[in-house]
Amino acid sequence: MAFLYETNILNQPNEWKRILDTPLPSRLSTLDFRCIYFVGIGTSFWAAKIVEFLWREYVRTNAIAVQSYDFVNSRYFVSSADDIVVIFSHRGTKAYSRRALEIAKEHYDAAATVLITGLQSPISPYADIRVETCPQENCGAFTISLTSAIVRILQWIDMYSEGLIERFKIWLQLFKLPINIERLPKFPGKLILVGDLIREPIAHEIALKISETSYLPVRSYGLEQFLHGPRVTLNNESSLIAFTSKSQNRQNTLMKYANAVGAELIEVNDEMQQQQSLISSSYEFNWLAQLVWGQQLALELAKKLGTNPDTVRKNENIYADASKDMHL
Repeated sequence: MAFLYETNILNQPNEWKRILDTPLPSRLSTLDFRCIYFVGIGTSFWAAKIVEFLWREYVRTNAIAVQSYDFVNSRYFVSSADDIVVIFSHRGTKAYSRRALEIAKEHYDAAATVLITGLQSPISPYADIRVETCPQENCGAFTISLTSAIVRILQWIDMYSEGLIERFKIWLQLFKLPINIERLPKFPGKLILVGDLIREPIAHEIALKISETSYLPVRSYGLEQFLHGPRVTLNNESSLIAFTSKSQNRQNTLMKYANAVGAELIEVNDEMQQQQSLISSSYEFNWLAQLVWGQQLALELAKKLGTNPDTVRKNENIYADASKDMHL
């Protein structure tokens, strides 16, 4: 049985290529701003955090990622009409993301509001610029909408860092799916994910994907945050997955500690030559391959545990009833 979730993972490269052939709204290139805020909830927030790293790296201007709930209820973020607010909302229906867009325009009078959203989502009068990504997701655990939104931001960044998209296209020619998950965690019921730098939000997003598809209580941390304290929860019946970069040296400390306490460690680093999809003449975009590796891991765990990654438990009455009045 092919799950919708699985099909969506496999369709991502083709969707990225389609998006790269679709120009951004020309007005984006004319915006002048002091600070940019990326706002979202759930997977859209982890998109915002990933993009925060990319924006600072390439554009070298102040970028801040904010949970949409926090943006709505802590009205101190935007301090100038020279600031831009970018809302990530694939469906365009999440209550706090919609409200964040309204507040950005009405309360802060931001220089511009940008809505990054899926095709055929509702039109918002509070969005000065609408940037469309991909068709609406057809299952509860989002994958293709996240990566499509990131590709849209790469296009935007290319306006300030010329050549980025050309390098991404070269990388994309070498990226192959499906990814082979060589081994699953031995202890999925006691699973911890960590990541360094841009890979921290990747760890958080994959923890979310595993929870949504396999219903496991996964924990996730930044690598240094994990070493600072939660490391004491590791033992010889726990599995640790680390999204790391060989350009950073703290993964060596992590590996030594995990080995010393007998925990299983699965390292997903950006130079894994044994993974065909991670082979590239440049490692510049291999964080994206690590993200897709995690999406695939969530799928394989769901298959092993016999859960349906498409439903997010909406097919179970007790969870469906419990969610009726949540007003998400």
